[in-house]
Amino acid sequence: MAETRYIEGQDRYRLAEVVGRGGFGTVWRARSADGEAVAVKIIPVYSAAERSRALREGHIAENLHHENIVETLEVIPGSHEVYLVTEYVHGLPLDEAAEDYTVEEVVDALAQILEALDYAHAQGIIHRDIKPQNALVDERGVVKLTDFGIAYRPGDTRLTRVGFAVGTPGYIAPELVESDADPSALSDIYAVGATARTLLAYYPEELPPRLSEFINRSTAPNPAHRPQSAWEALKLLTGRRDPTKATVAIRRRPALGVRPEHLLRVFNGVVAGWLGYLGAGLLFDGAGAAGIAAGFGVLGYLLPRLAALGLIVALAVVLWRSGAGLGFATLVPAVGGVWVAASGVSSGLSRLPLGPVLAVPLAATGLGAAGLPLLFGALMRPLGATLSGAGGALALAGYDLTFGEGVVRYLGLPLGTLPQGLGVVEFARSGEALITSYPGLLLQAALWSAVAGVLSVSEWIGRWAAGLALAVVVGALGYALVVPAAPEALNQAVISLGFTAIIYGILRYLVSRARG
Repeated sequence: MAETRYIEGQDRYRLAEVVGRGGFGTVWRARSADGEAVAVKIIPVYSAAERSRALREGHIAENLHHENIVETLEVIPGSHEVYLVTEYVHGLPLDEAAEDYTVEEVVDALAQILEALDYAHAQGIIHRDIKPQNALVDERGVVKLTDFGIAYRPGDTRLTRVGFAVGTPGYIAPELVESDADPSALSDIYAVGATARTLLAYYPEELPPRLSEFINRSTAPNPAHRPQSAWEALKLLTGRRDPTKATVAIRRRPALGVRPEHLLRVFNGVVAGWLGYLGAGLLFDGAGAAGIAAGFGVLGYLLPRLAALGLIVALAVVLWRSGAGLGFATLVPAVGGVWVAASGVSSGLSRLPLGPVLAVPLAATGLGAAGLPLLFGALMRPLGATLSGAGGALALAGYDLTFGEGVVRYLGLPLGTLPQGLGVVEFARSGEALITSYPGLLLQAALWSAVAGVLSVSEWIGRWAAGLALAVVVGALGYALVVPAAPEALNQAVISLGFTAIIYGILRYLVSRARG
């Protein structure tokens, strides 16, 4: 068994494993005497100058207290090493975390870095080594700057000889390489622009105009053409006008232990495959239907919106050929086309354009669907979650009235089935008459939208447990007080909500335990 290692000269911090190495030291994951997880940066010193530099880094970081800067807890000088004890960030370097980020999430991360720099610059500290590897992203999506080993304060003795630039190639401002200029806020801003360019280097689509302008201006060779402060850069990047909102405007990414983007794509692939099998089964035998379903499933994962469009057209043709009527066959591509078009406004929608139709297989297989809005709220941003909730409720009602027994799930309304041979005009008139006579159809859609929105907003601000409880209460009270649900239907809705909430809560708890 390996011998337990402690910091030189005392036993308050037990070193567990190396989690990072750099040019000036080694970072260990450690435990304090009271069991708290911390990080310990060990900087070897071989001369008085190196000791001075290491202590200087520690004292600079020790005096910086900001949500987006790794908190330094203690600086311990040893005989041969200097130890910097900091909070332990459960997460990844920004370059790894951002591999599947949307453009909006990259902007969020850059904004948090600029918030940290706005604070540090106000304290007279220039970081001087901004790059993706020196920004850590925790499990809630909070970005924290670290490694102030070569930070600069006006009036400090230079760490290097004149004519030698300090920093990482590709992120060093040109004026530091080409002249003997001192580091400044403008050189940090240049490094943030270079970081943005690195994170978005392989983004396949055209960048938003504001983001392109930010990158071009912040990396301008002439410092006078850059934003003249971190706050000015932040305003250029995000459009903010009130600096007091800077620390609250950027919120956390929801996290379930794996990336929500991957889960959204998996769900979309499953739904695409199921619908492909359902449609193909009307025209082909089992093997042919299975092959088509597999193809749609893969396409639904890789290219969600393209798969949705193809599937919508295919289902419309199948429905028409199977005698469902031109009205219903036209409704499918009309509603689906609007949904896919709207998916461009939200990253959640764009990855799960077939989300609402999950209500159909969940209800048809007896698994219950009233808890579906909780899934949307957990995985999607507020806009996508609320729209998906409303769409899911309407999709379920349409299925029950067209292919079911004519009783709308969770409402207990025996409305009867719609004739499948209706034309476009007759079908539209029947739907309008039903909604006018039974407003509960729209009330259920509004309730699903509210439940999904409540949980999504709670996830976004990092309060998932309170949001889950509130979402279940809103759902139960909504069915009991607002939506005219029959007693048996009400029981089914509440049981579905509660069961989904319990499963989600258990998964969230296990994930948090696994992360320590």
